[in-house]
Amino acid sequence: MLHWVQHRWTSLWLLITALAALCLFLYGFFPLKYHSGKLASMDDLPNVINGVSIDGQEVYNSGENSVILMVIDGLRYDFATEEYMPFTGQLIKNKSACLYVSVAEPPTVTMPRIKAMMTGSVSTFADVALNFGAPAVVGDSVLRVAKARGRRTVMYGDDTWLRLFPGLWTESDGTTSFYVTDYTEVDNNVTRHLDRILTPDEKKKPPFDLLVLHYLGLDHIGHLEGARSPKIKPKLLEMDDVVKKIYNAMQTWDRKGVLLVCGDHGMRDAGGHGGASPAELLVPLVVLTSDGFRCPHEAGAGGTVAQTDVAPSLAWLLGAPPPGDSAGRVLAALLPPDARQHLYLLHVLAERSARLVPATDKEFYKQFERAKAQFAHFLATGQQSAAKIAKEFYEESLEEMAKYLTETTTDFDMFALICATCILYLLAGALLCVTLYSLQPEARRKISIPKLHRSKASSLIAFFVVLLISAFTLLVACFITETKSQFCSFSPLWTIAFIAAAMTITVTYFIIKTTIENTKDLSTLRDLNAIDYLLIIGTLFHSWSFFGTSFIEEEHMTWYFFWNTLMFFILVRTIVVVVMYFAKRWSGATEFQEKPDLENRMSSVGVSIVPQWVLLIALHRYLRTMNQTGDRWLFLPDTADWLNSPENAFYLEAHLVIGSLLTLSICLWNIRFMNNYMQIHSALTILATACVLCHRIATNALVSPFPIIKTWDPVVIVNVFWGLLISQLIFELLTYIGLFKTCGFTLKGDNKFAYSKPKAKTEDYFYDQMEEPWNIDEVKLSLARSLTHIMYNDLMLIVILLMKPHNVIMVPSIYFTCKLTSKCLDHKLLDARKRKDTEILDILSKSLVHLWIGILFFFYQGNSNSLASVDLGAGYVGLREYSAARVAARMGLHAYAAPALAGAQLFCAAAAHAQNWRGYLESVWRVINVFALQRVYQLVIYCVIAILFRHHLFVWTVFSPKLLYDFVATVFSVQALCTICAIVLLTHASSWIAKKLTYKSTL
Repeated sequence: MLHWVQHRWTSLWLLITALAALCLFLYGFFPLKYHSGKLASMDDLPNVINGVSIDGQEVYNSGENSVILMVIDGLRYDFATEEYMPFTGQLIKNKSACLYVSVAEPPTVTMPRIKAMMTGSVSTFADVALNFGAPAVVGDSVLRVAKARGRRTVMYGDDTWLRLFPGLWTESDGTTSFYVTDYTEVDNNVTRHLDRILTPDEKKKPPFDLLVLHYLGLDHIGHLEGARSPKIKPKLLEMDDVVKKIYNAMQTWDRKGVLLVCGDHGMRDAGGHGGASPAELLVPLVVLTSDGFRCPHEAGAGGTVAQTDVAPSLAWLLGAPPPGDSAGRVLAALLPPDARQHLYLLHVLAERSARLVPATDKEFYKQFERAKAQFAHFLATGQQSAAKIAKEFYEESLEEMAKYLTETTTDFDMFALICATCILYLLAGALLCVTLYSLQPEARRKISIPKLHRSKASSLIAFFVVLLISAFTLLVACFITETKSQFCSFSPLWTIAFIAAAMTITVTYFIIKTTIENTKDLSTLRDLNAIDYLLIIGTLFHSWSFFGTSFIEEEHMTWYFFWNTLMFFILVRTIVVVVMYFAKRWSGATEFQEKPDLENRMSSVGVSIVPQWVLLIALHRYLRTMNQTGDRWLFLPDTADWLNSPENAFYLEAHLVIGSLLTLSICLWNIRFMNNYMQIHSALTILATACVLCHRIATNALVSPFPIIKTWDPVVIVNVFWGLLISQLIFELLTYIGLFKTCGFTLKGDNKFAYSKPKAKTEDYFYDQMEEPWNIDEVKLSLARSLTHIMYNDLMLIVILLMKPHNVIMVPSIYFTCKLTSKCLDHKLLDARKRKDTEILDILSKSLVHLWIGILFFFYQGNSNSLASVDLGAGYVGLREYSAARVAARMGLHAYAAPALAGAQLFCAAAAHAQNWRGYLESVWRVINVFALQRVYQLVIYCVIAILFRHHLFVWTVFSPKLLYDFVATVFSVQALCTICAIVLLTHASSWIAKKLTYKSTL
């Protein structure tokens, strides 16, 4: 088992296993919504109320109606005013229409909101993950009951409706909702059908019973430009014209027309959605009809309703029963005026909700029974007081049942949650042991430890014994707890998961046991200084801070405090060293004259370290103001708002150009680690940067004196950009293999990739033909340096392509922060005590500080733990059509650009400073161990917190989004470490190819 511990990729495998355990946790925490399986039909309508008969088929009849549901994606409540939508606002003011505040329950994304409106039941948070796939709805819906009643249903707009409800449409024309750069075509594709579909036939009846229109342009503008964009008002005026067109068309029909105008969710001022702020939760719901409708509410405002109320309202208007799982109520403006019909409708809704409530001892259930008794009394006697009391009781019971059903929609799989958390705990323990083992001096790790020599057979027997014990323990736990968890269902798929869990427990046990036995010398850690302890304690404490919801919503404040503290410590420390240096130098101290250690240290760092650090502090103070994030102070203006104002366009362009040119300078500086034959790398890098700037010009983000560039296709520019980056990598690999040399090209200058034998010390030196001492390791190290710097350069160029213009300055800022901080944390240079070897401590402190820098800039960029801060626009850069994989990759890379850049810079530094190939692998091994340990440690702490607070009021608005962010962060951590693994594998593979092609040519 010791070779498992010593293997340089063990931590990566443990991290991948942790990702699988996290998936199990997410399955238990976000189960798919349970459906009762009840499909509503007209036969379900009650014909007896407490012994009093009533003809349900006759009473449940709203007449002939043609209903239009107009969904304006991203329409928040303050947009439904005369300022933005004058015609609609005037109707509301004249009480010709009713305006309700519709509450969209989290998560505020499109797919679960459509499901809520059509099924009448609240979606679970798992629908966030399914939003891009939109699988077909399993339960009952308005569209199913409408089709069962023979109603004609038509849909134009977001094709999510077609994926959710396949085969239920008489006519449809869907457009993709994910291409957010399209503001006009997605809406024109809807509006172009209106003239035909709104025109009545010869009997003056429209050719539909239910028409769904889903407009997407407003939401797309919000995603890319924010809710205060100048394009918002023209788009809302366009939507208002559509309302006017529909309203006028309804007046020509010979049947009642009903128009419901609503948003599926709102949007933040920054433009995103998915969180739980009022701007995202509160959307307007406007009701108007064609039959001289007068809103029964004062001033046209009808109070607050649930989004689930849309489903029973539509079902009532279509003469269909409410969907089987519906927990909503019919909108007050649509309730029939006849008392008998009114009460019967309330009874049907209350009875439907009561079927979904498992407990009959609740007060609201008793209230429903009282209402039923009063309704029966009214039917028998016609007494109006009984009708009034029945109405009050029905409404009270409906309101309480809706609250109860909303709060109990999730059934946590506790066995899966606890099992996943235990596995994560074991993995964190294994990673801690592996990390501590790797922090031992290399010489100490090689010391043989007396132990019993076991045969392979005995080791295998021990492994299988522990495996059987682990599996048996899990099996007993399944039966003792009598859990209904799918994890214990022992179906073919879950049996594999069960065996994998037992295998993971077994392997982690042996890793922990082996590392504890072989970790004998941690004396290196005794030399930790105050800054090292600050980094370690801050990293550990940060995860525990999530026990407070405010520390999750405002996590950026924690990191700002940590970073300010660190910068202050480093500033004081550097000032002390510089003052000590000058004091000893000017006083002629014997220590300074006879022991030049301090002189050597200062010559390496430079006296300018203090003003450089002060400038870095000033830079961070400015970057902190760039984007307001979090929740509490999100409404405050920030530097990005100022830069994006039209009158400050010059300064925004200056940020963009300066950030791009500084990035280019860094890339050209990094080229010194590559084989820049004929300046090819320099040329490719300059051309790639030019493509980025041309793309900015073509998309009107940058003004150019060359107007022809504006006519270029941005998609073609981005494709050329990708081609240049790929060409750079291919060119470097071909150079390393020696293909150019075999073709007759002479590589001038310092050729880092030349295979050769060292010169013999004497003429009698003899080479063993089987073990010729080629400089393979030296060339491998050169290639690793080159590939890591190519990776870093490409990553920087991709990020400045994806980022918003005002954030481009973040990319060079991350580089300068990493370089200067690494210099200030060098133990040998700035510590008061002289040490022989500080490499291990340097790796530990630099790994932690690079993690800090990545997370810090993650928040500088404007990200938060709210889904609303995800920038969808970055996912569509260079795409002409929607592609799920490429959009997701771009969005993820944009969101986690800062951690990726900070981590990549650390691996570049490890390669650049390595003395030999073995030293490079040792450094990479230790860095990977620290990165993997930090990620899994944070996961296990937060999973425990999520379990403890699973019934918290903010579980879906605060805790759950953070859990999804941790999942994505873990995915990208795995991807990043796999990239480093791929670089090492490329060096080995290329050496093997070079051996076949070029070794003999050097003889």
